[in-house]
Amino acid sequence: MNKTHFIKGSEMASAAPARVGGVGDWQHWAPYAAVAWSLFYGVLGVYWAASGGGFPYTPETASDGMGPLLGRFGLGVAWIVVMMAGLPAAALGAAMLRGVRGRALRPLFITAGALLAGVLLLLMTGLNLLVKVGYLPYAVFSLFTRPEFGLSILGAWTQWATIHQLLCLTGGFLWLAATISYARRSGGACLYCGRRDGPEGWTSPDHAARWGRIAVVVAMVVPVFYALTRYAWGLGFPLGMSEERFRPGYESGVWLGGALTLGNFCLLGAVLILGLVQRWGEVFPRWMIGLAGRRVPIALAVVPPSLASVLLIVGGIGIWAGLGQMVANLVANGAEDIQVIGAITIELGPTLLFPVWGVALAVATLGYYYRRRGPCNVCGRGAHGNAGEPLASHVLPDRRLPASV
Repeated sequence: MNKTHFIKGSEMASAAPARVGGVGDWQHWAPYAAVAWSLFYGVLGVYWAASGGGFPYTPETASDGMGPLLGRFGLGVAWIVVMMAGLPAAALGAAMLRGVRGRALRPLFITAGALLAGVLLLLMTGLNLLVKVGYLPYAVFSLFTRPEFGLSILGAWTQWATIHQLLCLTGGFLWLAATISYARRSGGACLYCGRRDGPEGWTSPDHAARWGRIAVVVAMVVPVFYALTRYAWGLGFPLGMSEERFRPGYESGVWLGGALTLGNFCLLGAVLILGLVQRWGEVFPRWMIGLAGRRVPIALAVVPPSLASVLLIVGGIGIWAGLGQMVANLVANGAEDIQVIGAITIELGPTLLFPVWGVALAVATLGYYYRRRGPCNVCGRGAHGNAGEPLASHVLPDRRLPASV
């Protein structure tokens, strides 16, 4: 692709109107949504400060090993973060929308936006949110077998602590999208695809296919390991647990329920992760009546694992943060060294790898996106490889759906 074409593509990127509406046009509406979110959160912060009630971080949350990590830093730090995520963040978003840039301001704004997104996603959501998501299929199933148990799990989703975490999760992704949009707009990249003039490098389809496959393999190991331990407990093998701890759960059916729900859920997740590098992850297979042969929408394969990767990283960090306390409790209760080692390596082993699982899943999803996104319909970049050759054959053509789907 010659230089003239790139120049024309850049002009199109700056002048062309939005291609699509709705969710697919997030590059335009996400910055406004992020500002609106911070304004709303700022109002909540003022209400909490004025009323003295409803603040999501209390002395009790500081000792909650499954709650958001921000609560462990103390009320003072929590108040500072909550206030900064409100009106000051809204002012930052307004400056981004105005297109403020400069040698010092642009990197400062990008860093601040990314930091805010990271705090909302990683520090203001907790392990208990991952647990609720993991047990959601079991809760729905229990409505037909054990209604009281199922309703108790589903009822946890109506608690303010859970709603606040979902609010922060939403804000985190909005601010991540807003920061990406600002970085593209202020850096001369295409607002829709993020490409600049020149070769694509590690984001090219060929490169993404290679490092994406490695990430998929890593991301599949942890859920398979996790499922095997749950199947062992369900079948009556107390891996890593003392008999006193294992027997009540086995007799009550808790371990069997975990095998049938969490174990199967993780194996299904491993299979879906494999789809990120398989043809059936790009084109619906023949047995899917009504969809067979059609391209899998990129968002359908990118959004769910993106959410899952955040929850896995947050949950894994929470487990690691509480590891010292768990070991201290085991020792205080008279557990022998071999029991402590077994609890860490077998009982907690798969969950200690949750951060690895989450990061690998995020990388695999990013690789899938770069491999599938194809040429940009606005700037024209990506129509050829770095050497001027057509894209690799793994970018599947399909005339039933537009390339932007």
